[in-house]
Amino acid sequence: MKQIKVSDETLRGLSRTKTMSEIAEVVGLHYDTVRHRLKKLSVQSKGNSKKAKVISVEEELTKQKAKREDSLNARKVNVLMKNLESVTKERDAFLDIQSNGNIETYVIKNEKEEGVKTPATSITLSSDWHYEEPVKSSQVNGLNKYTREIAKERIEKFFIIAAKLIKVHQKEYEIKNHILALLGDFISGSIHEDLQESNEIQPTEAIWEVQALICSGIEYMLKNTDVNFIIPCSSGNHGRITAKSRVSTNFGNSIEILMYRNIEHYFRNEKRTKFIINDSYLTYVDIYEFTLRFHHGDSIRYGGGVGGIFIPAFKAINQWNKGKRADWDLFGHFHQLKDGGNFITNGSIIGYNAYAMRIKADYEKPKQAFLIIDKKRGMDVVRKITL
Repeated sequence: MKQIKVSDETLRGLSRTKTMSEIAEVVGLHYDTVRHRLKKLSVQSKGNSKKAKVISVEEELTKQKAKREDSLNARKVNVLMKNLESVTKERDAFLDIQSNGNIETYVIKNEKEEGVKTPATSITLSSDWHYEEPVKSSQVNGLNKYTREIAKERIEKFFIIAAKLIKVHQKEYEIKNHILALLGDFISGSIHEDLQESNEIQPTEAIWEVQALICSGIEYMLKNTDVNFIIPCSSGNHGRITAKSRVSTNFGNSIEILMYRNIEHYFRNEKRTKFIINDSYLTYVDIYEFTLRFHHGDSIRYGGGVGGIFIPAFKAINQWNKGKRADWDLFGHFHQLKDGGNFITNGSIIGYNAYAMRIKADYEKPKQAFLIIDKKRGMDVVRKITL
């Protein structure tokens, strides 16, 4: 190949505006020849040389990092643009609603105005008064106090509120009948030695005073309501004359059963009251298409498990249902007002005491249950009468 002659002056001129690669291409010389001649002339070409194009590792990492950041920023911008678009659409929709301002409504018929009320039966659960058993405030860290005077106040309040609730709910329901369930343990009795020591009065004196309180309460409700009263009666485990509970002879050893008979006789001429007193532990009452099962609750064995009263109650109810099915079990004994779905357990009048603290029972204020069974919907209202 014939070598092209290029003067030094030409190379100097070209080096002012071009790189060595460009000079080599213009003059038709090899890159190394151009570099060698410019070096002899002590001339450096403008721009990057071939060697200048070699990038270090650090520079390459920096370049890649910059690319990644650019890509990340681009994604962020894309997300922000989408969010902005969504917010803009929501804003435009809201502004469109505001500008339109026409909301179409329709008339809801008020059944009350048309005189349509659903037939229903109201229920109160009354149990666990423990009338003569005192609770000292110092025994329960100031959470409760109980004497016969306090018991009388709470019992009277119970009957007053119960009558008021019947009238309140009659505005919504057609209530003609009320079930006043007397579920036992109205007295504490003398079944334990500590009760014999601490009770304010003896069992027969206590049952006599409780009997008067119940009769007075029923008279108050008769006077202040227009409903008929169905009164199922269950004996508790405290109001007995034996040291230990009896099974087949429980009925004959309960002074609460004697009290119920006396109350029934007292209201013998009252047509609005009907007492249900039998010698079975379980008492069944049919309301509409539903069956209610009343009992004191002491046959449900609860040892303080994590699930509370619920699991033992479900087991007992399942066994009873094998014989005669009930839609709800209503009972007391546990001093806890709980709604278990297919059972309601009642609270107490005595409230939190030393025994409850010892067995680690849940703290609960004195309360009794008020319920309403709707003819169509079943158990429609479960509320507390807090005393």
